[in-house]
Amino acid sequence: MRYREIAPSGAAREFVECYWELEDAGDGGAQRVVPDGRAELILNFGRPFEALRDGVWEAQPRAFLVGQITGPLMLRTAGPAHIVGIRLRPSGANRLLGIPAEELTGRSIALDELGLKGIGDRCDVGGIEEALLACTRGETDALVDEAIRLFDGTDDVARVAERLGVSSRQLERRFKLKVGLSPKFFARIRRFQRVFPELESEGWVGAAAACGYYDQAHLIRDFRAFAGEPPAALVSGNELARHFLSHFSKTAKSGLR
Repeated sequence: MRYREIAPSGAAREFVECYWELEDAGDGGAQRVVPDGRAELILNFGRPFEALRDGVWEAQPRAFLVGQITGPLMLRTAGPAHIVGIRLRPSGANRLLGIPAEELTGRSIALDELGLKGIGDRCDVGGIEEALLACTRGETDALVDEAIRLFDGTDDVARVAERLGVSSRQLERRFKLKVGLSPKFFARIRRFQRVFPELESEGWVGAAAACGYYDQAHLIRDFRAFAGEPPAALVSGNELARHFLSHFSKTAKSGLR
C-alpha cells in the first residue's frame, strides 16, 4: 500500500485540510471507519471500495462526497484501488457547496448530483484544487471556526458559547448549519480522536484521563458508540482510525507514505 498527503495552497486552505492519495493492491480485508468530524470527497481512479449497508456489500460511486458520519462504517477493497481524497475542514462542505451541512450528514452523494462533476474529471491535485476553487459557493463563519478550534480542548458547549458572546442555542444553530453536527456531538468526536495518539505513551487509563474522560468506562462507551467495538477488539484487529480509511493511522507510523 502507498499513501501520501499533500497540503492545500492559497485560498483552498480555508476549507481543505489536505489532499491524500492511496494506491492499494486490493488484497486486504474489511476496514472500520470511525467519525472524525470532517466530510471528504473521494475520487476513484481504480476499483471503488465497497461499503457494508444493511448486511450487503455495495460498490461506492466513482466520485462522491461523504458527509459527516456519526457511527462506524465498514469498507473493503474490491480490487486494485487508486484513490485521491479531499479531506475537508469541519465546515468545509458548507463552504464548498453553500448548503446546510446537516443535509449531508450520514450520506454519500455522487459529485454529479452536487454539481461538482468538474472535480471528478480531474486526476491531478493541481487540477482538482483549481476545480474546487471554481466551484466554491459558500461563506465562512468566523464564530463557528473559532468554536471548532476551542472544541479541541473542551466539550463544554455553554462555556464555549459564553466565550464567543452568543447563547448556546445560537451556537448550536450556526454550528449545525456549517458543520452538520451539534457542537456537543462534534466535541465528543474530537475528544475520541485525541485518544489514539495518547494510547502509545499513556495506556488506556492514562489516555482516558488525558483526553478528559471521567474514567475508562466512559472511554469504552464512546468506543462502542463511534467504532461499534470495545477498544481491545479494535487494537487486536488493527483498526484504529484517525480519518476516512481507518488503517492509515497505523500504517503512517510504520513508515508508509
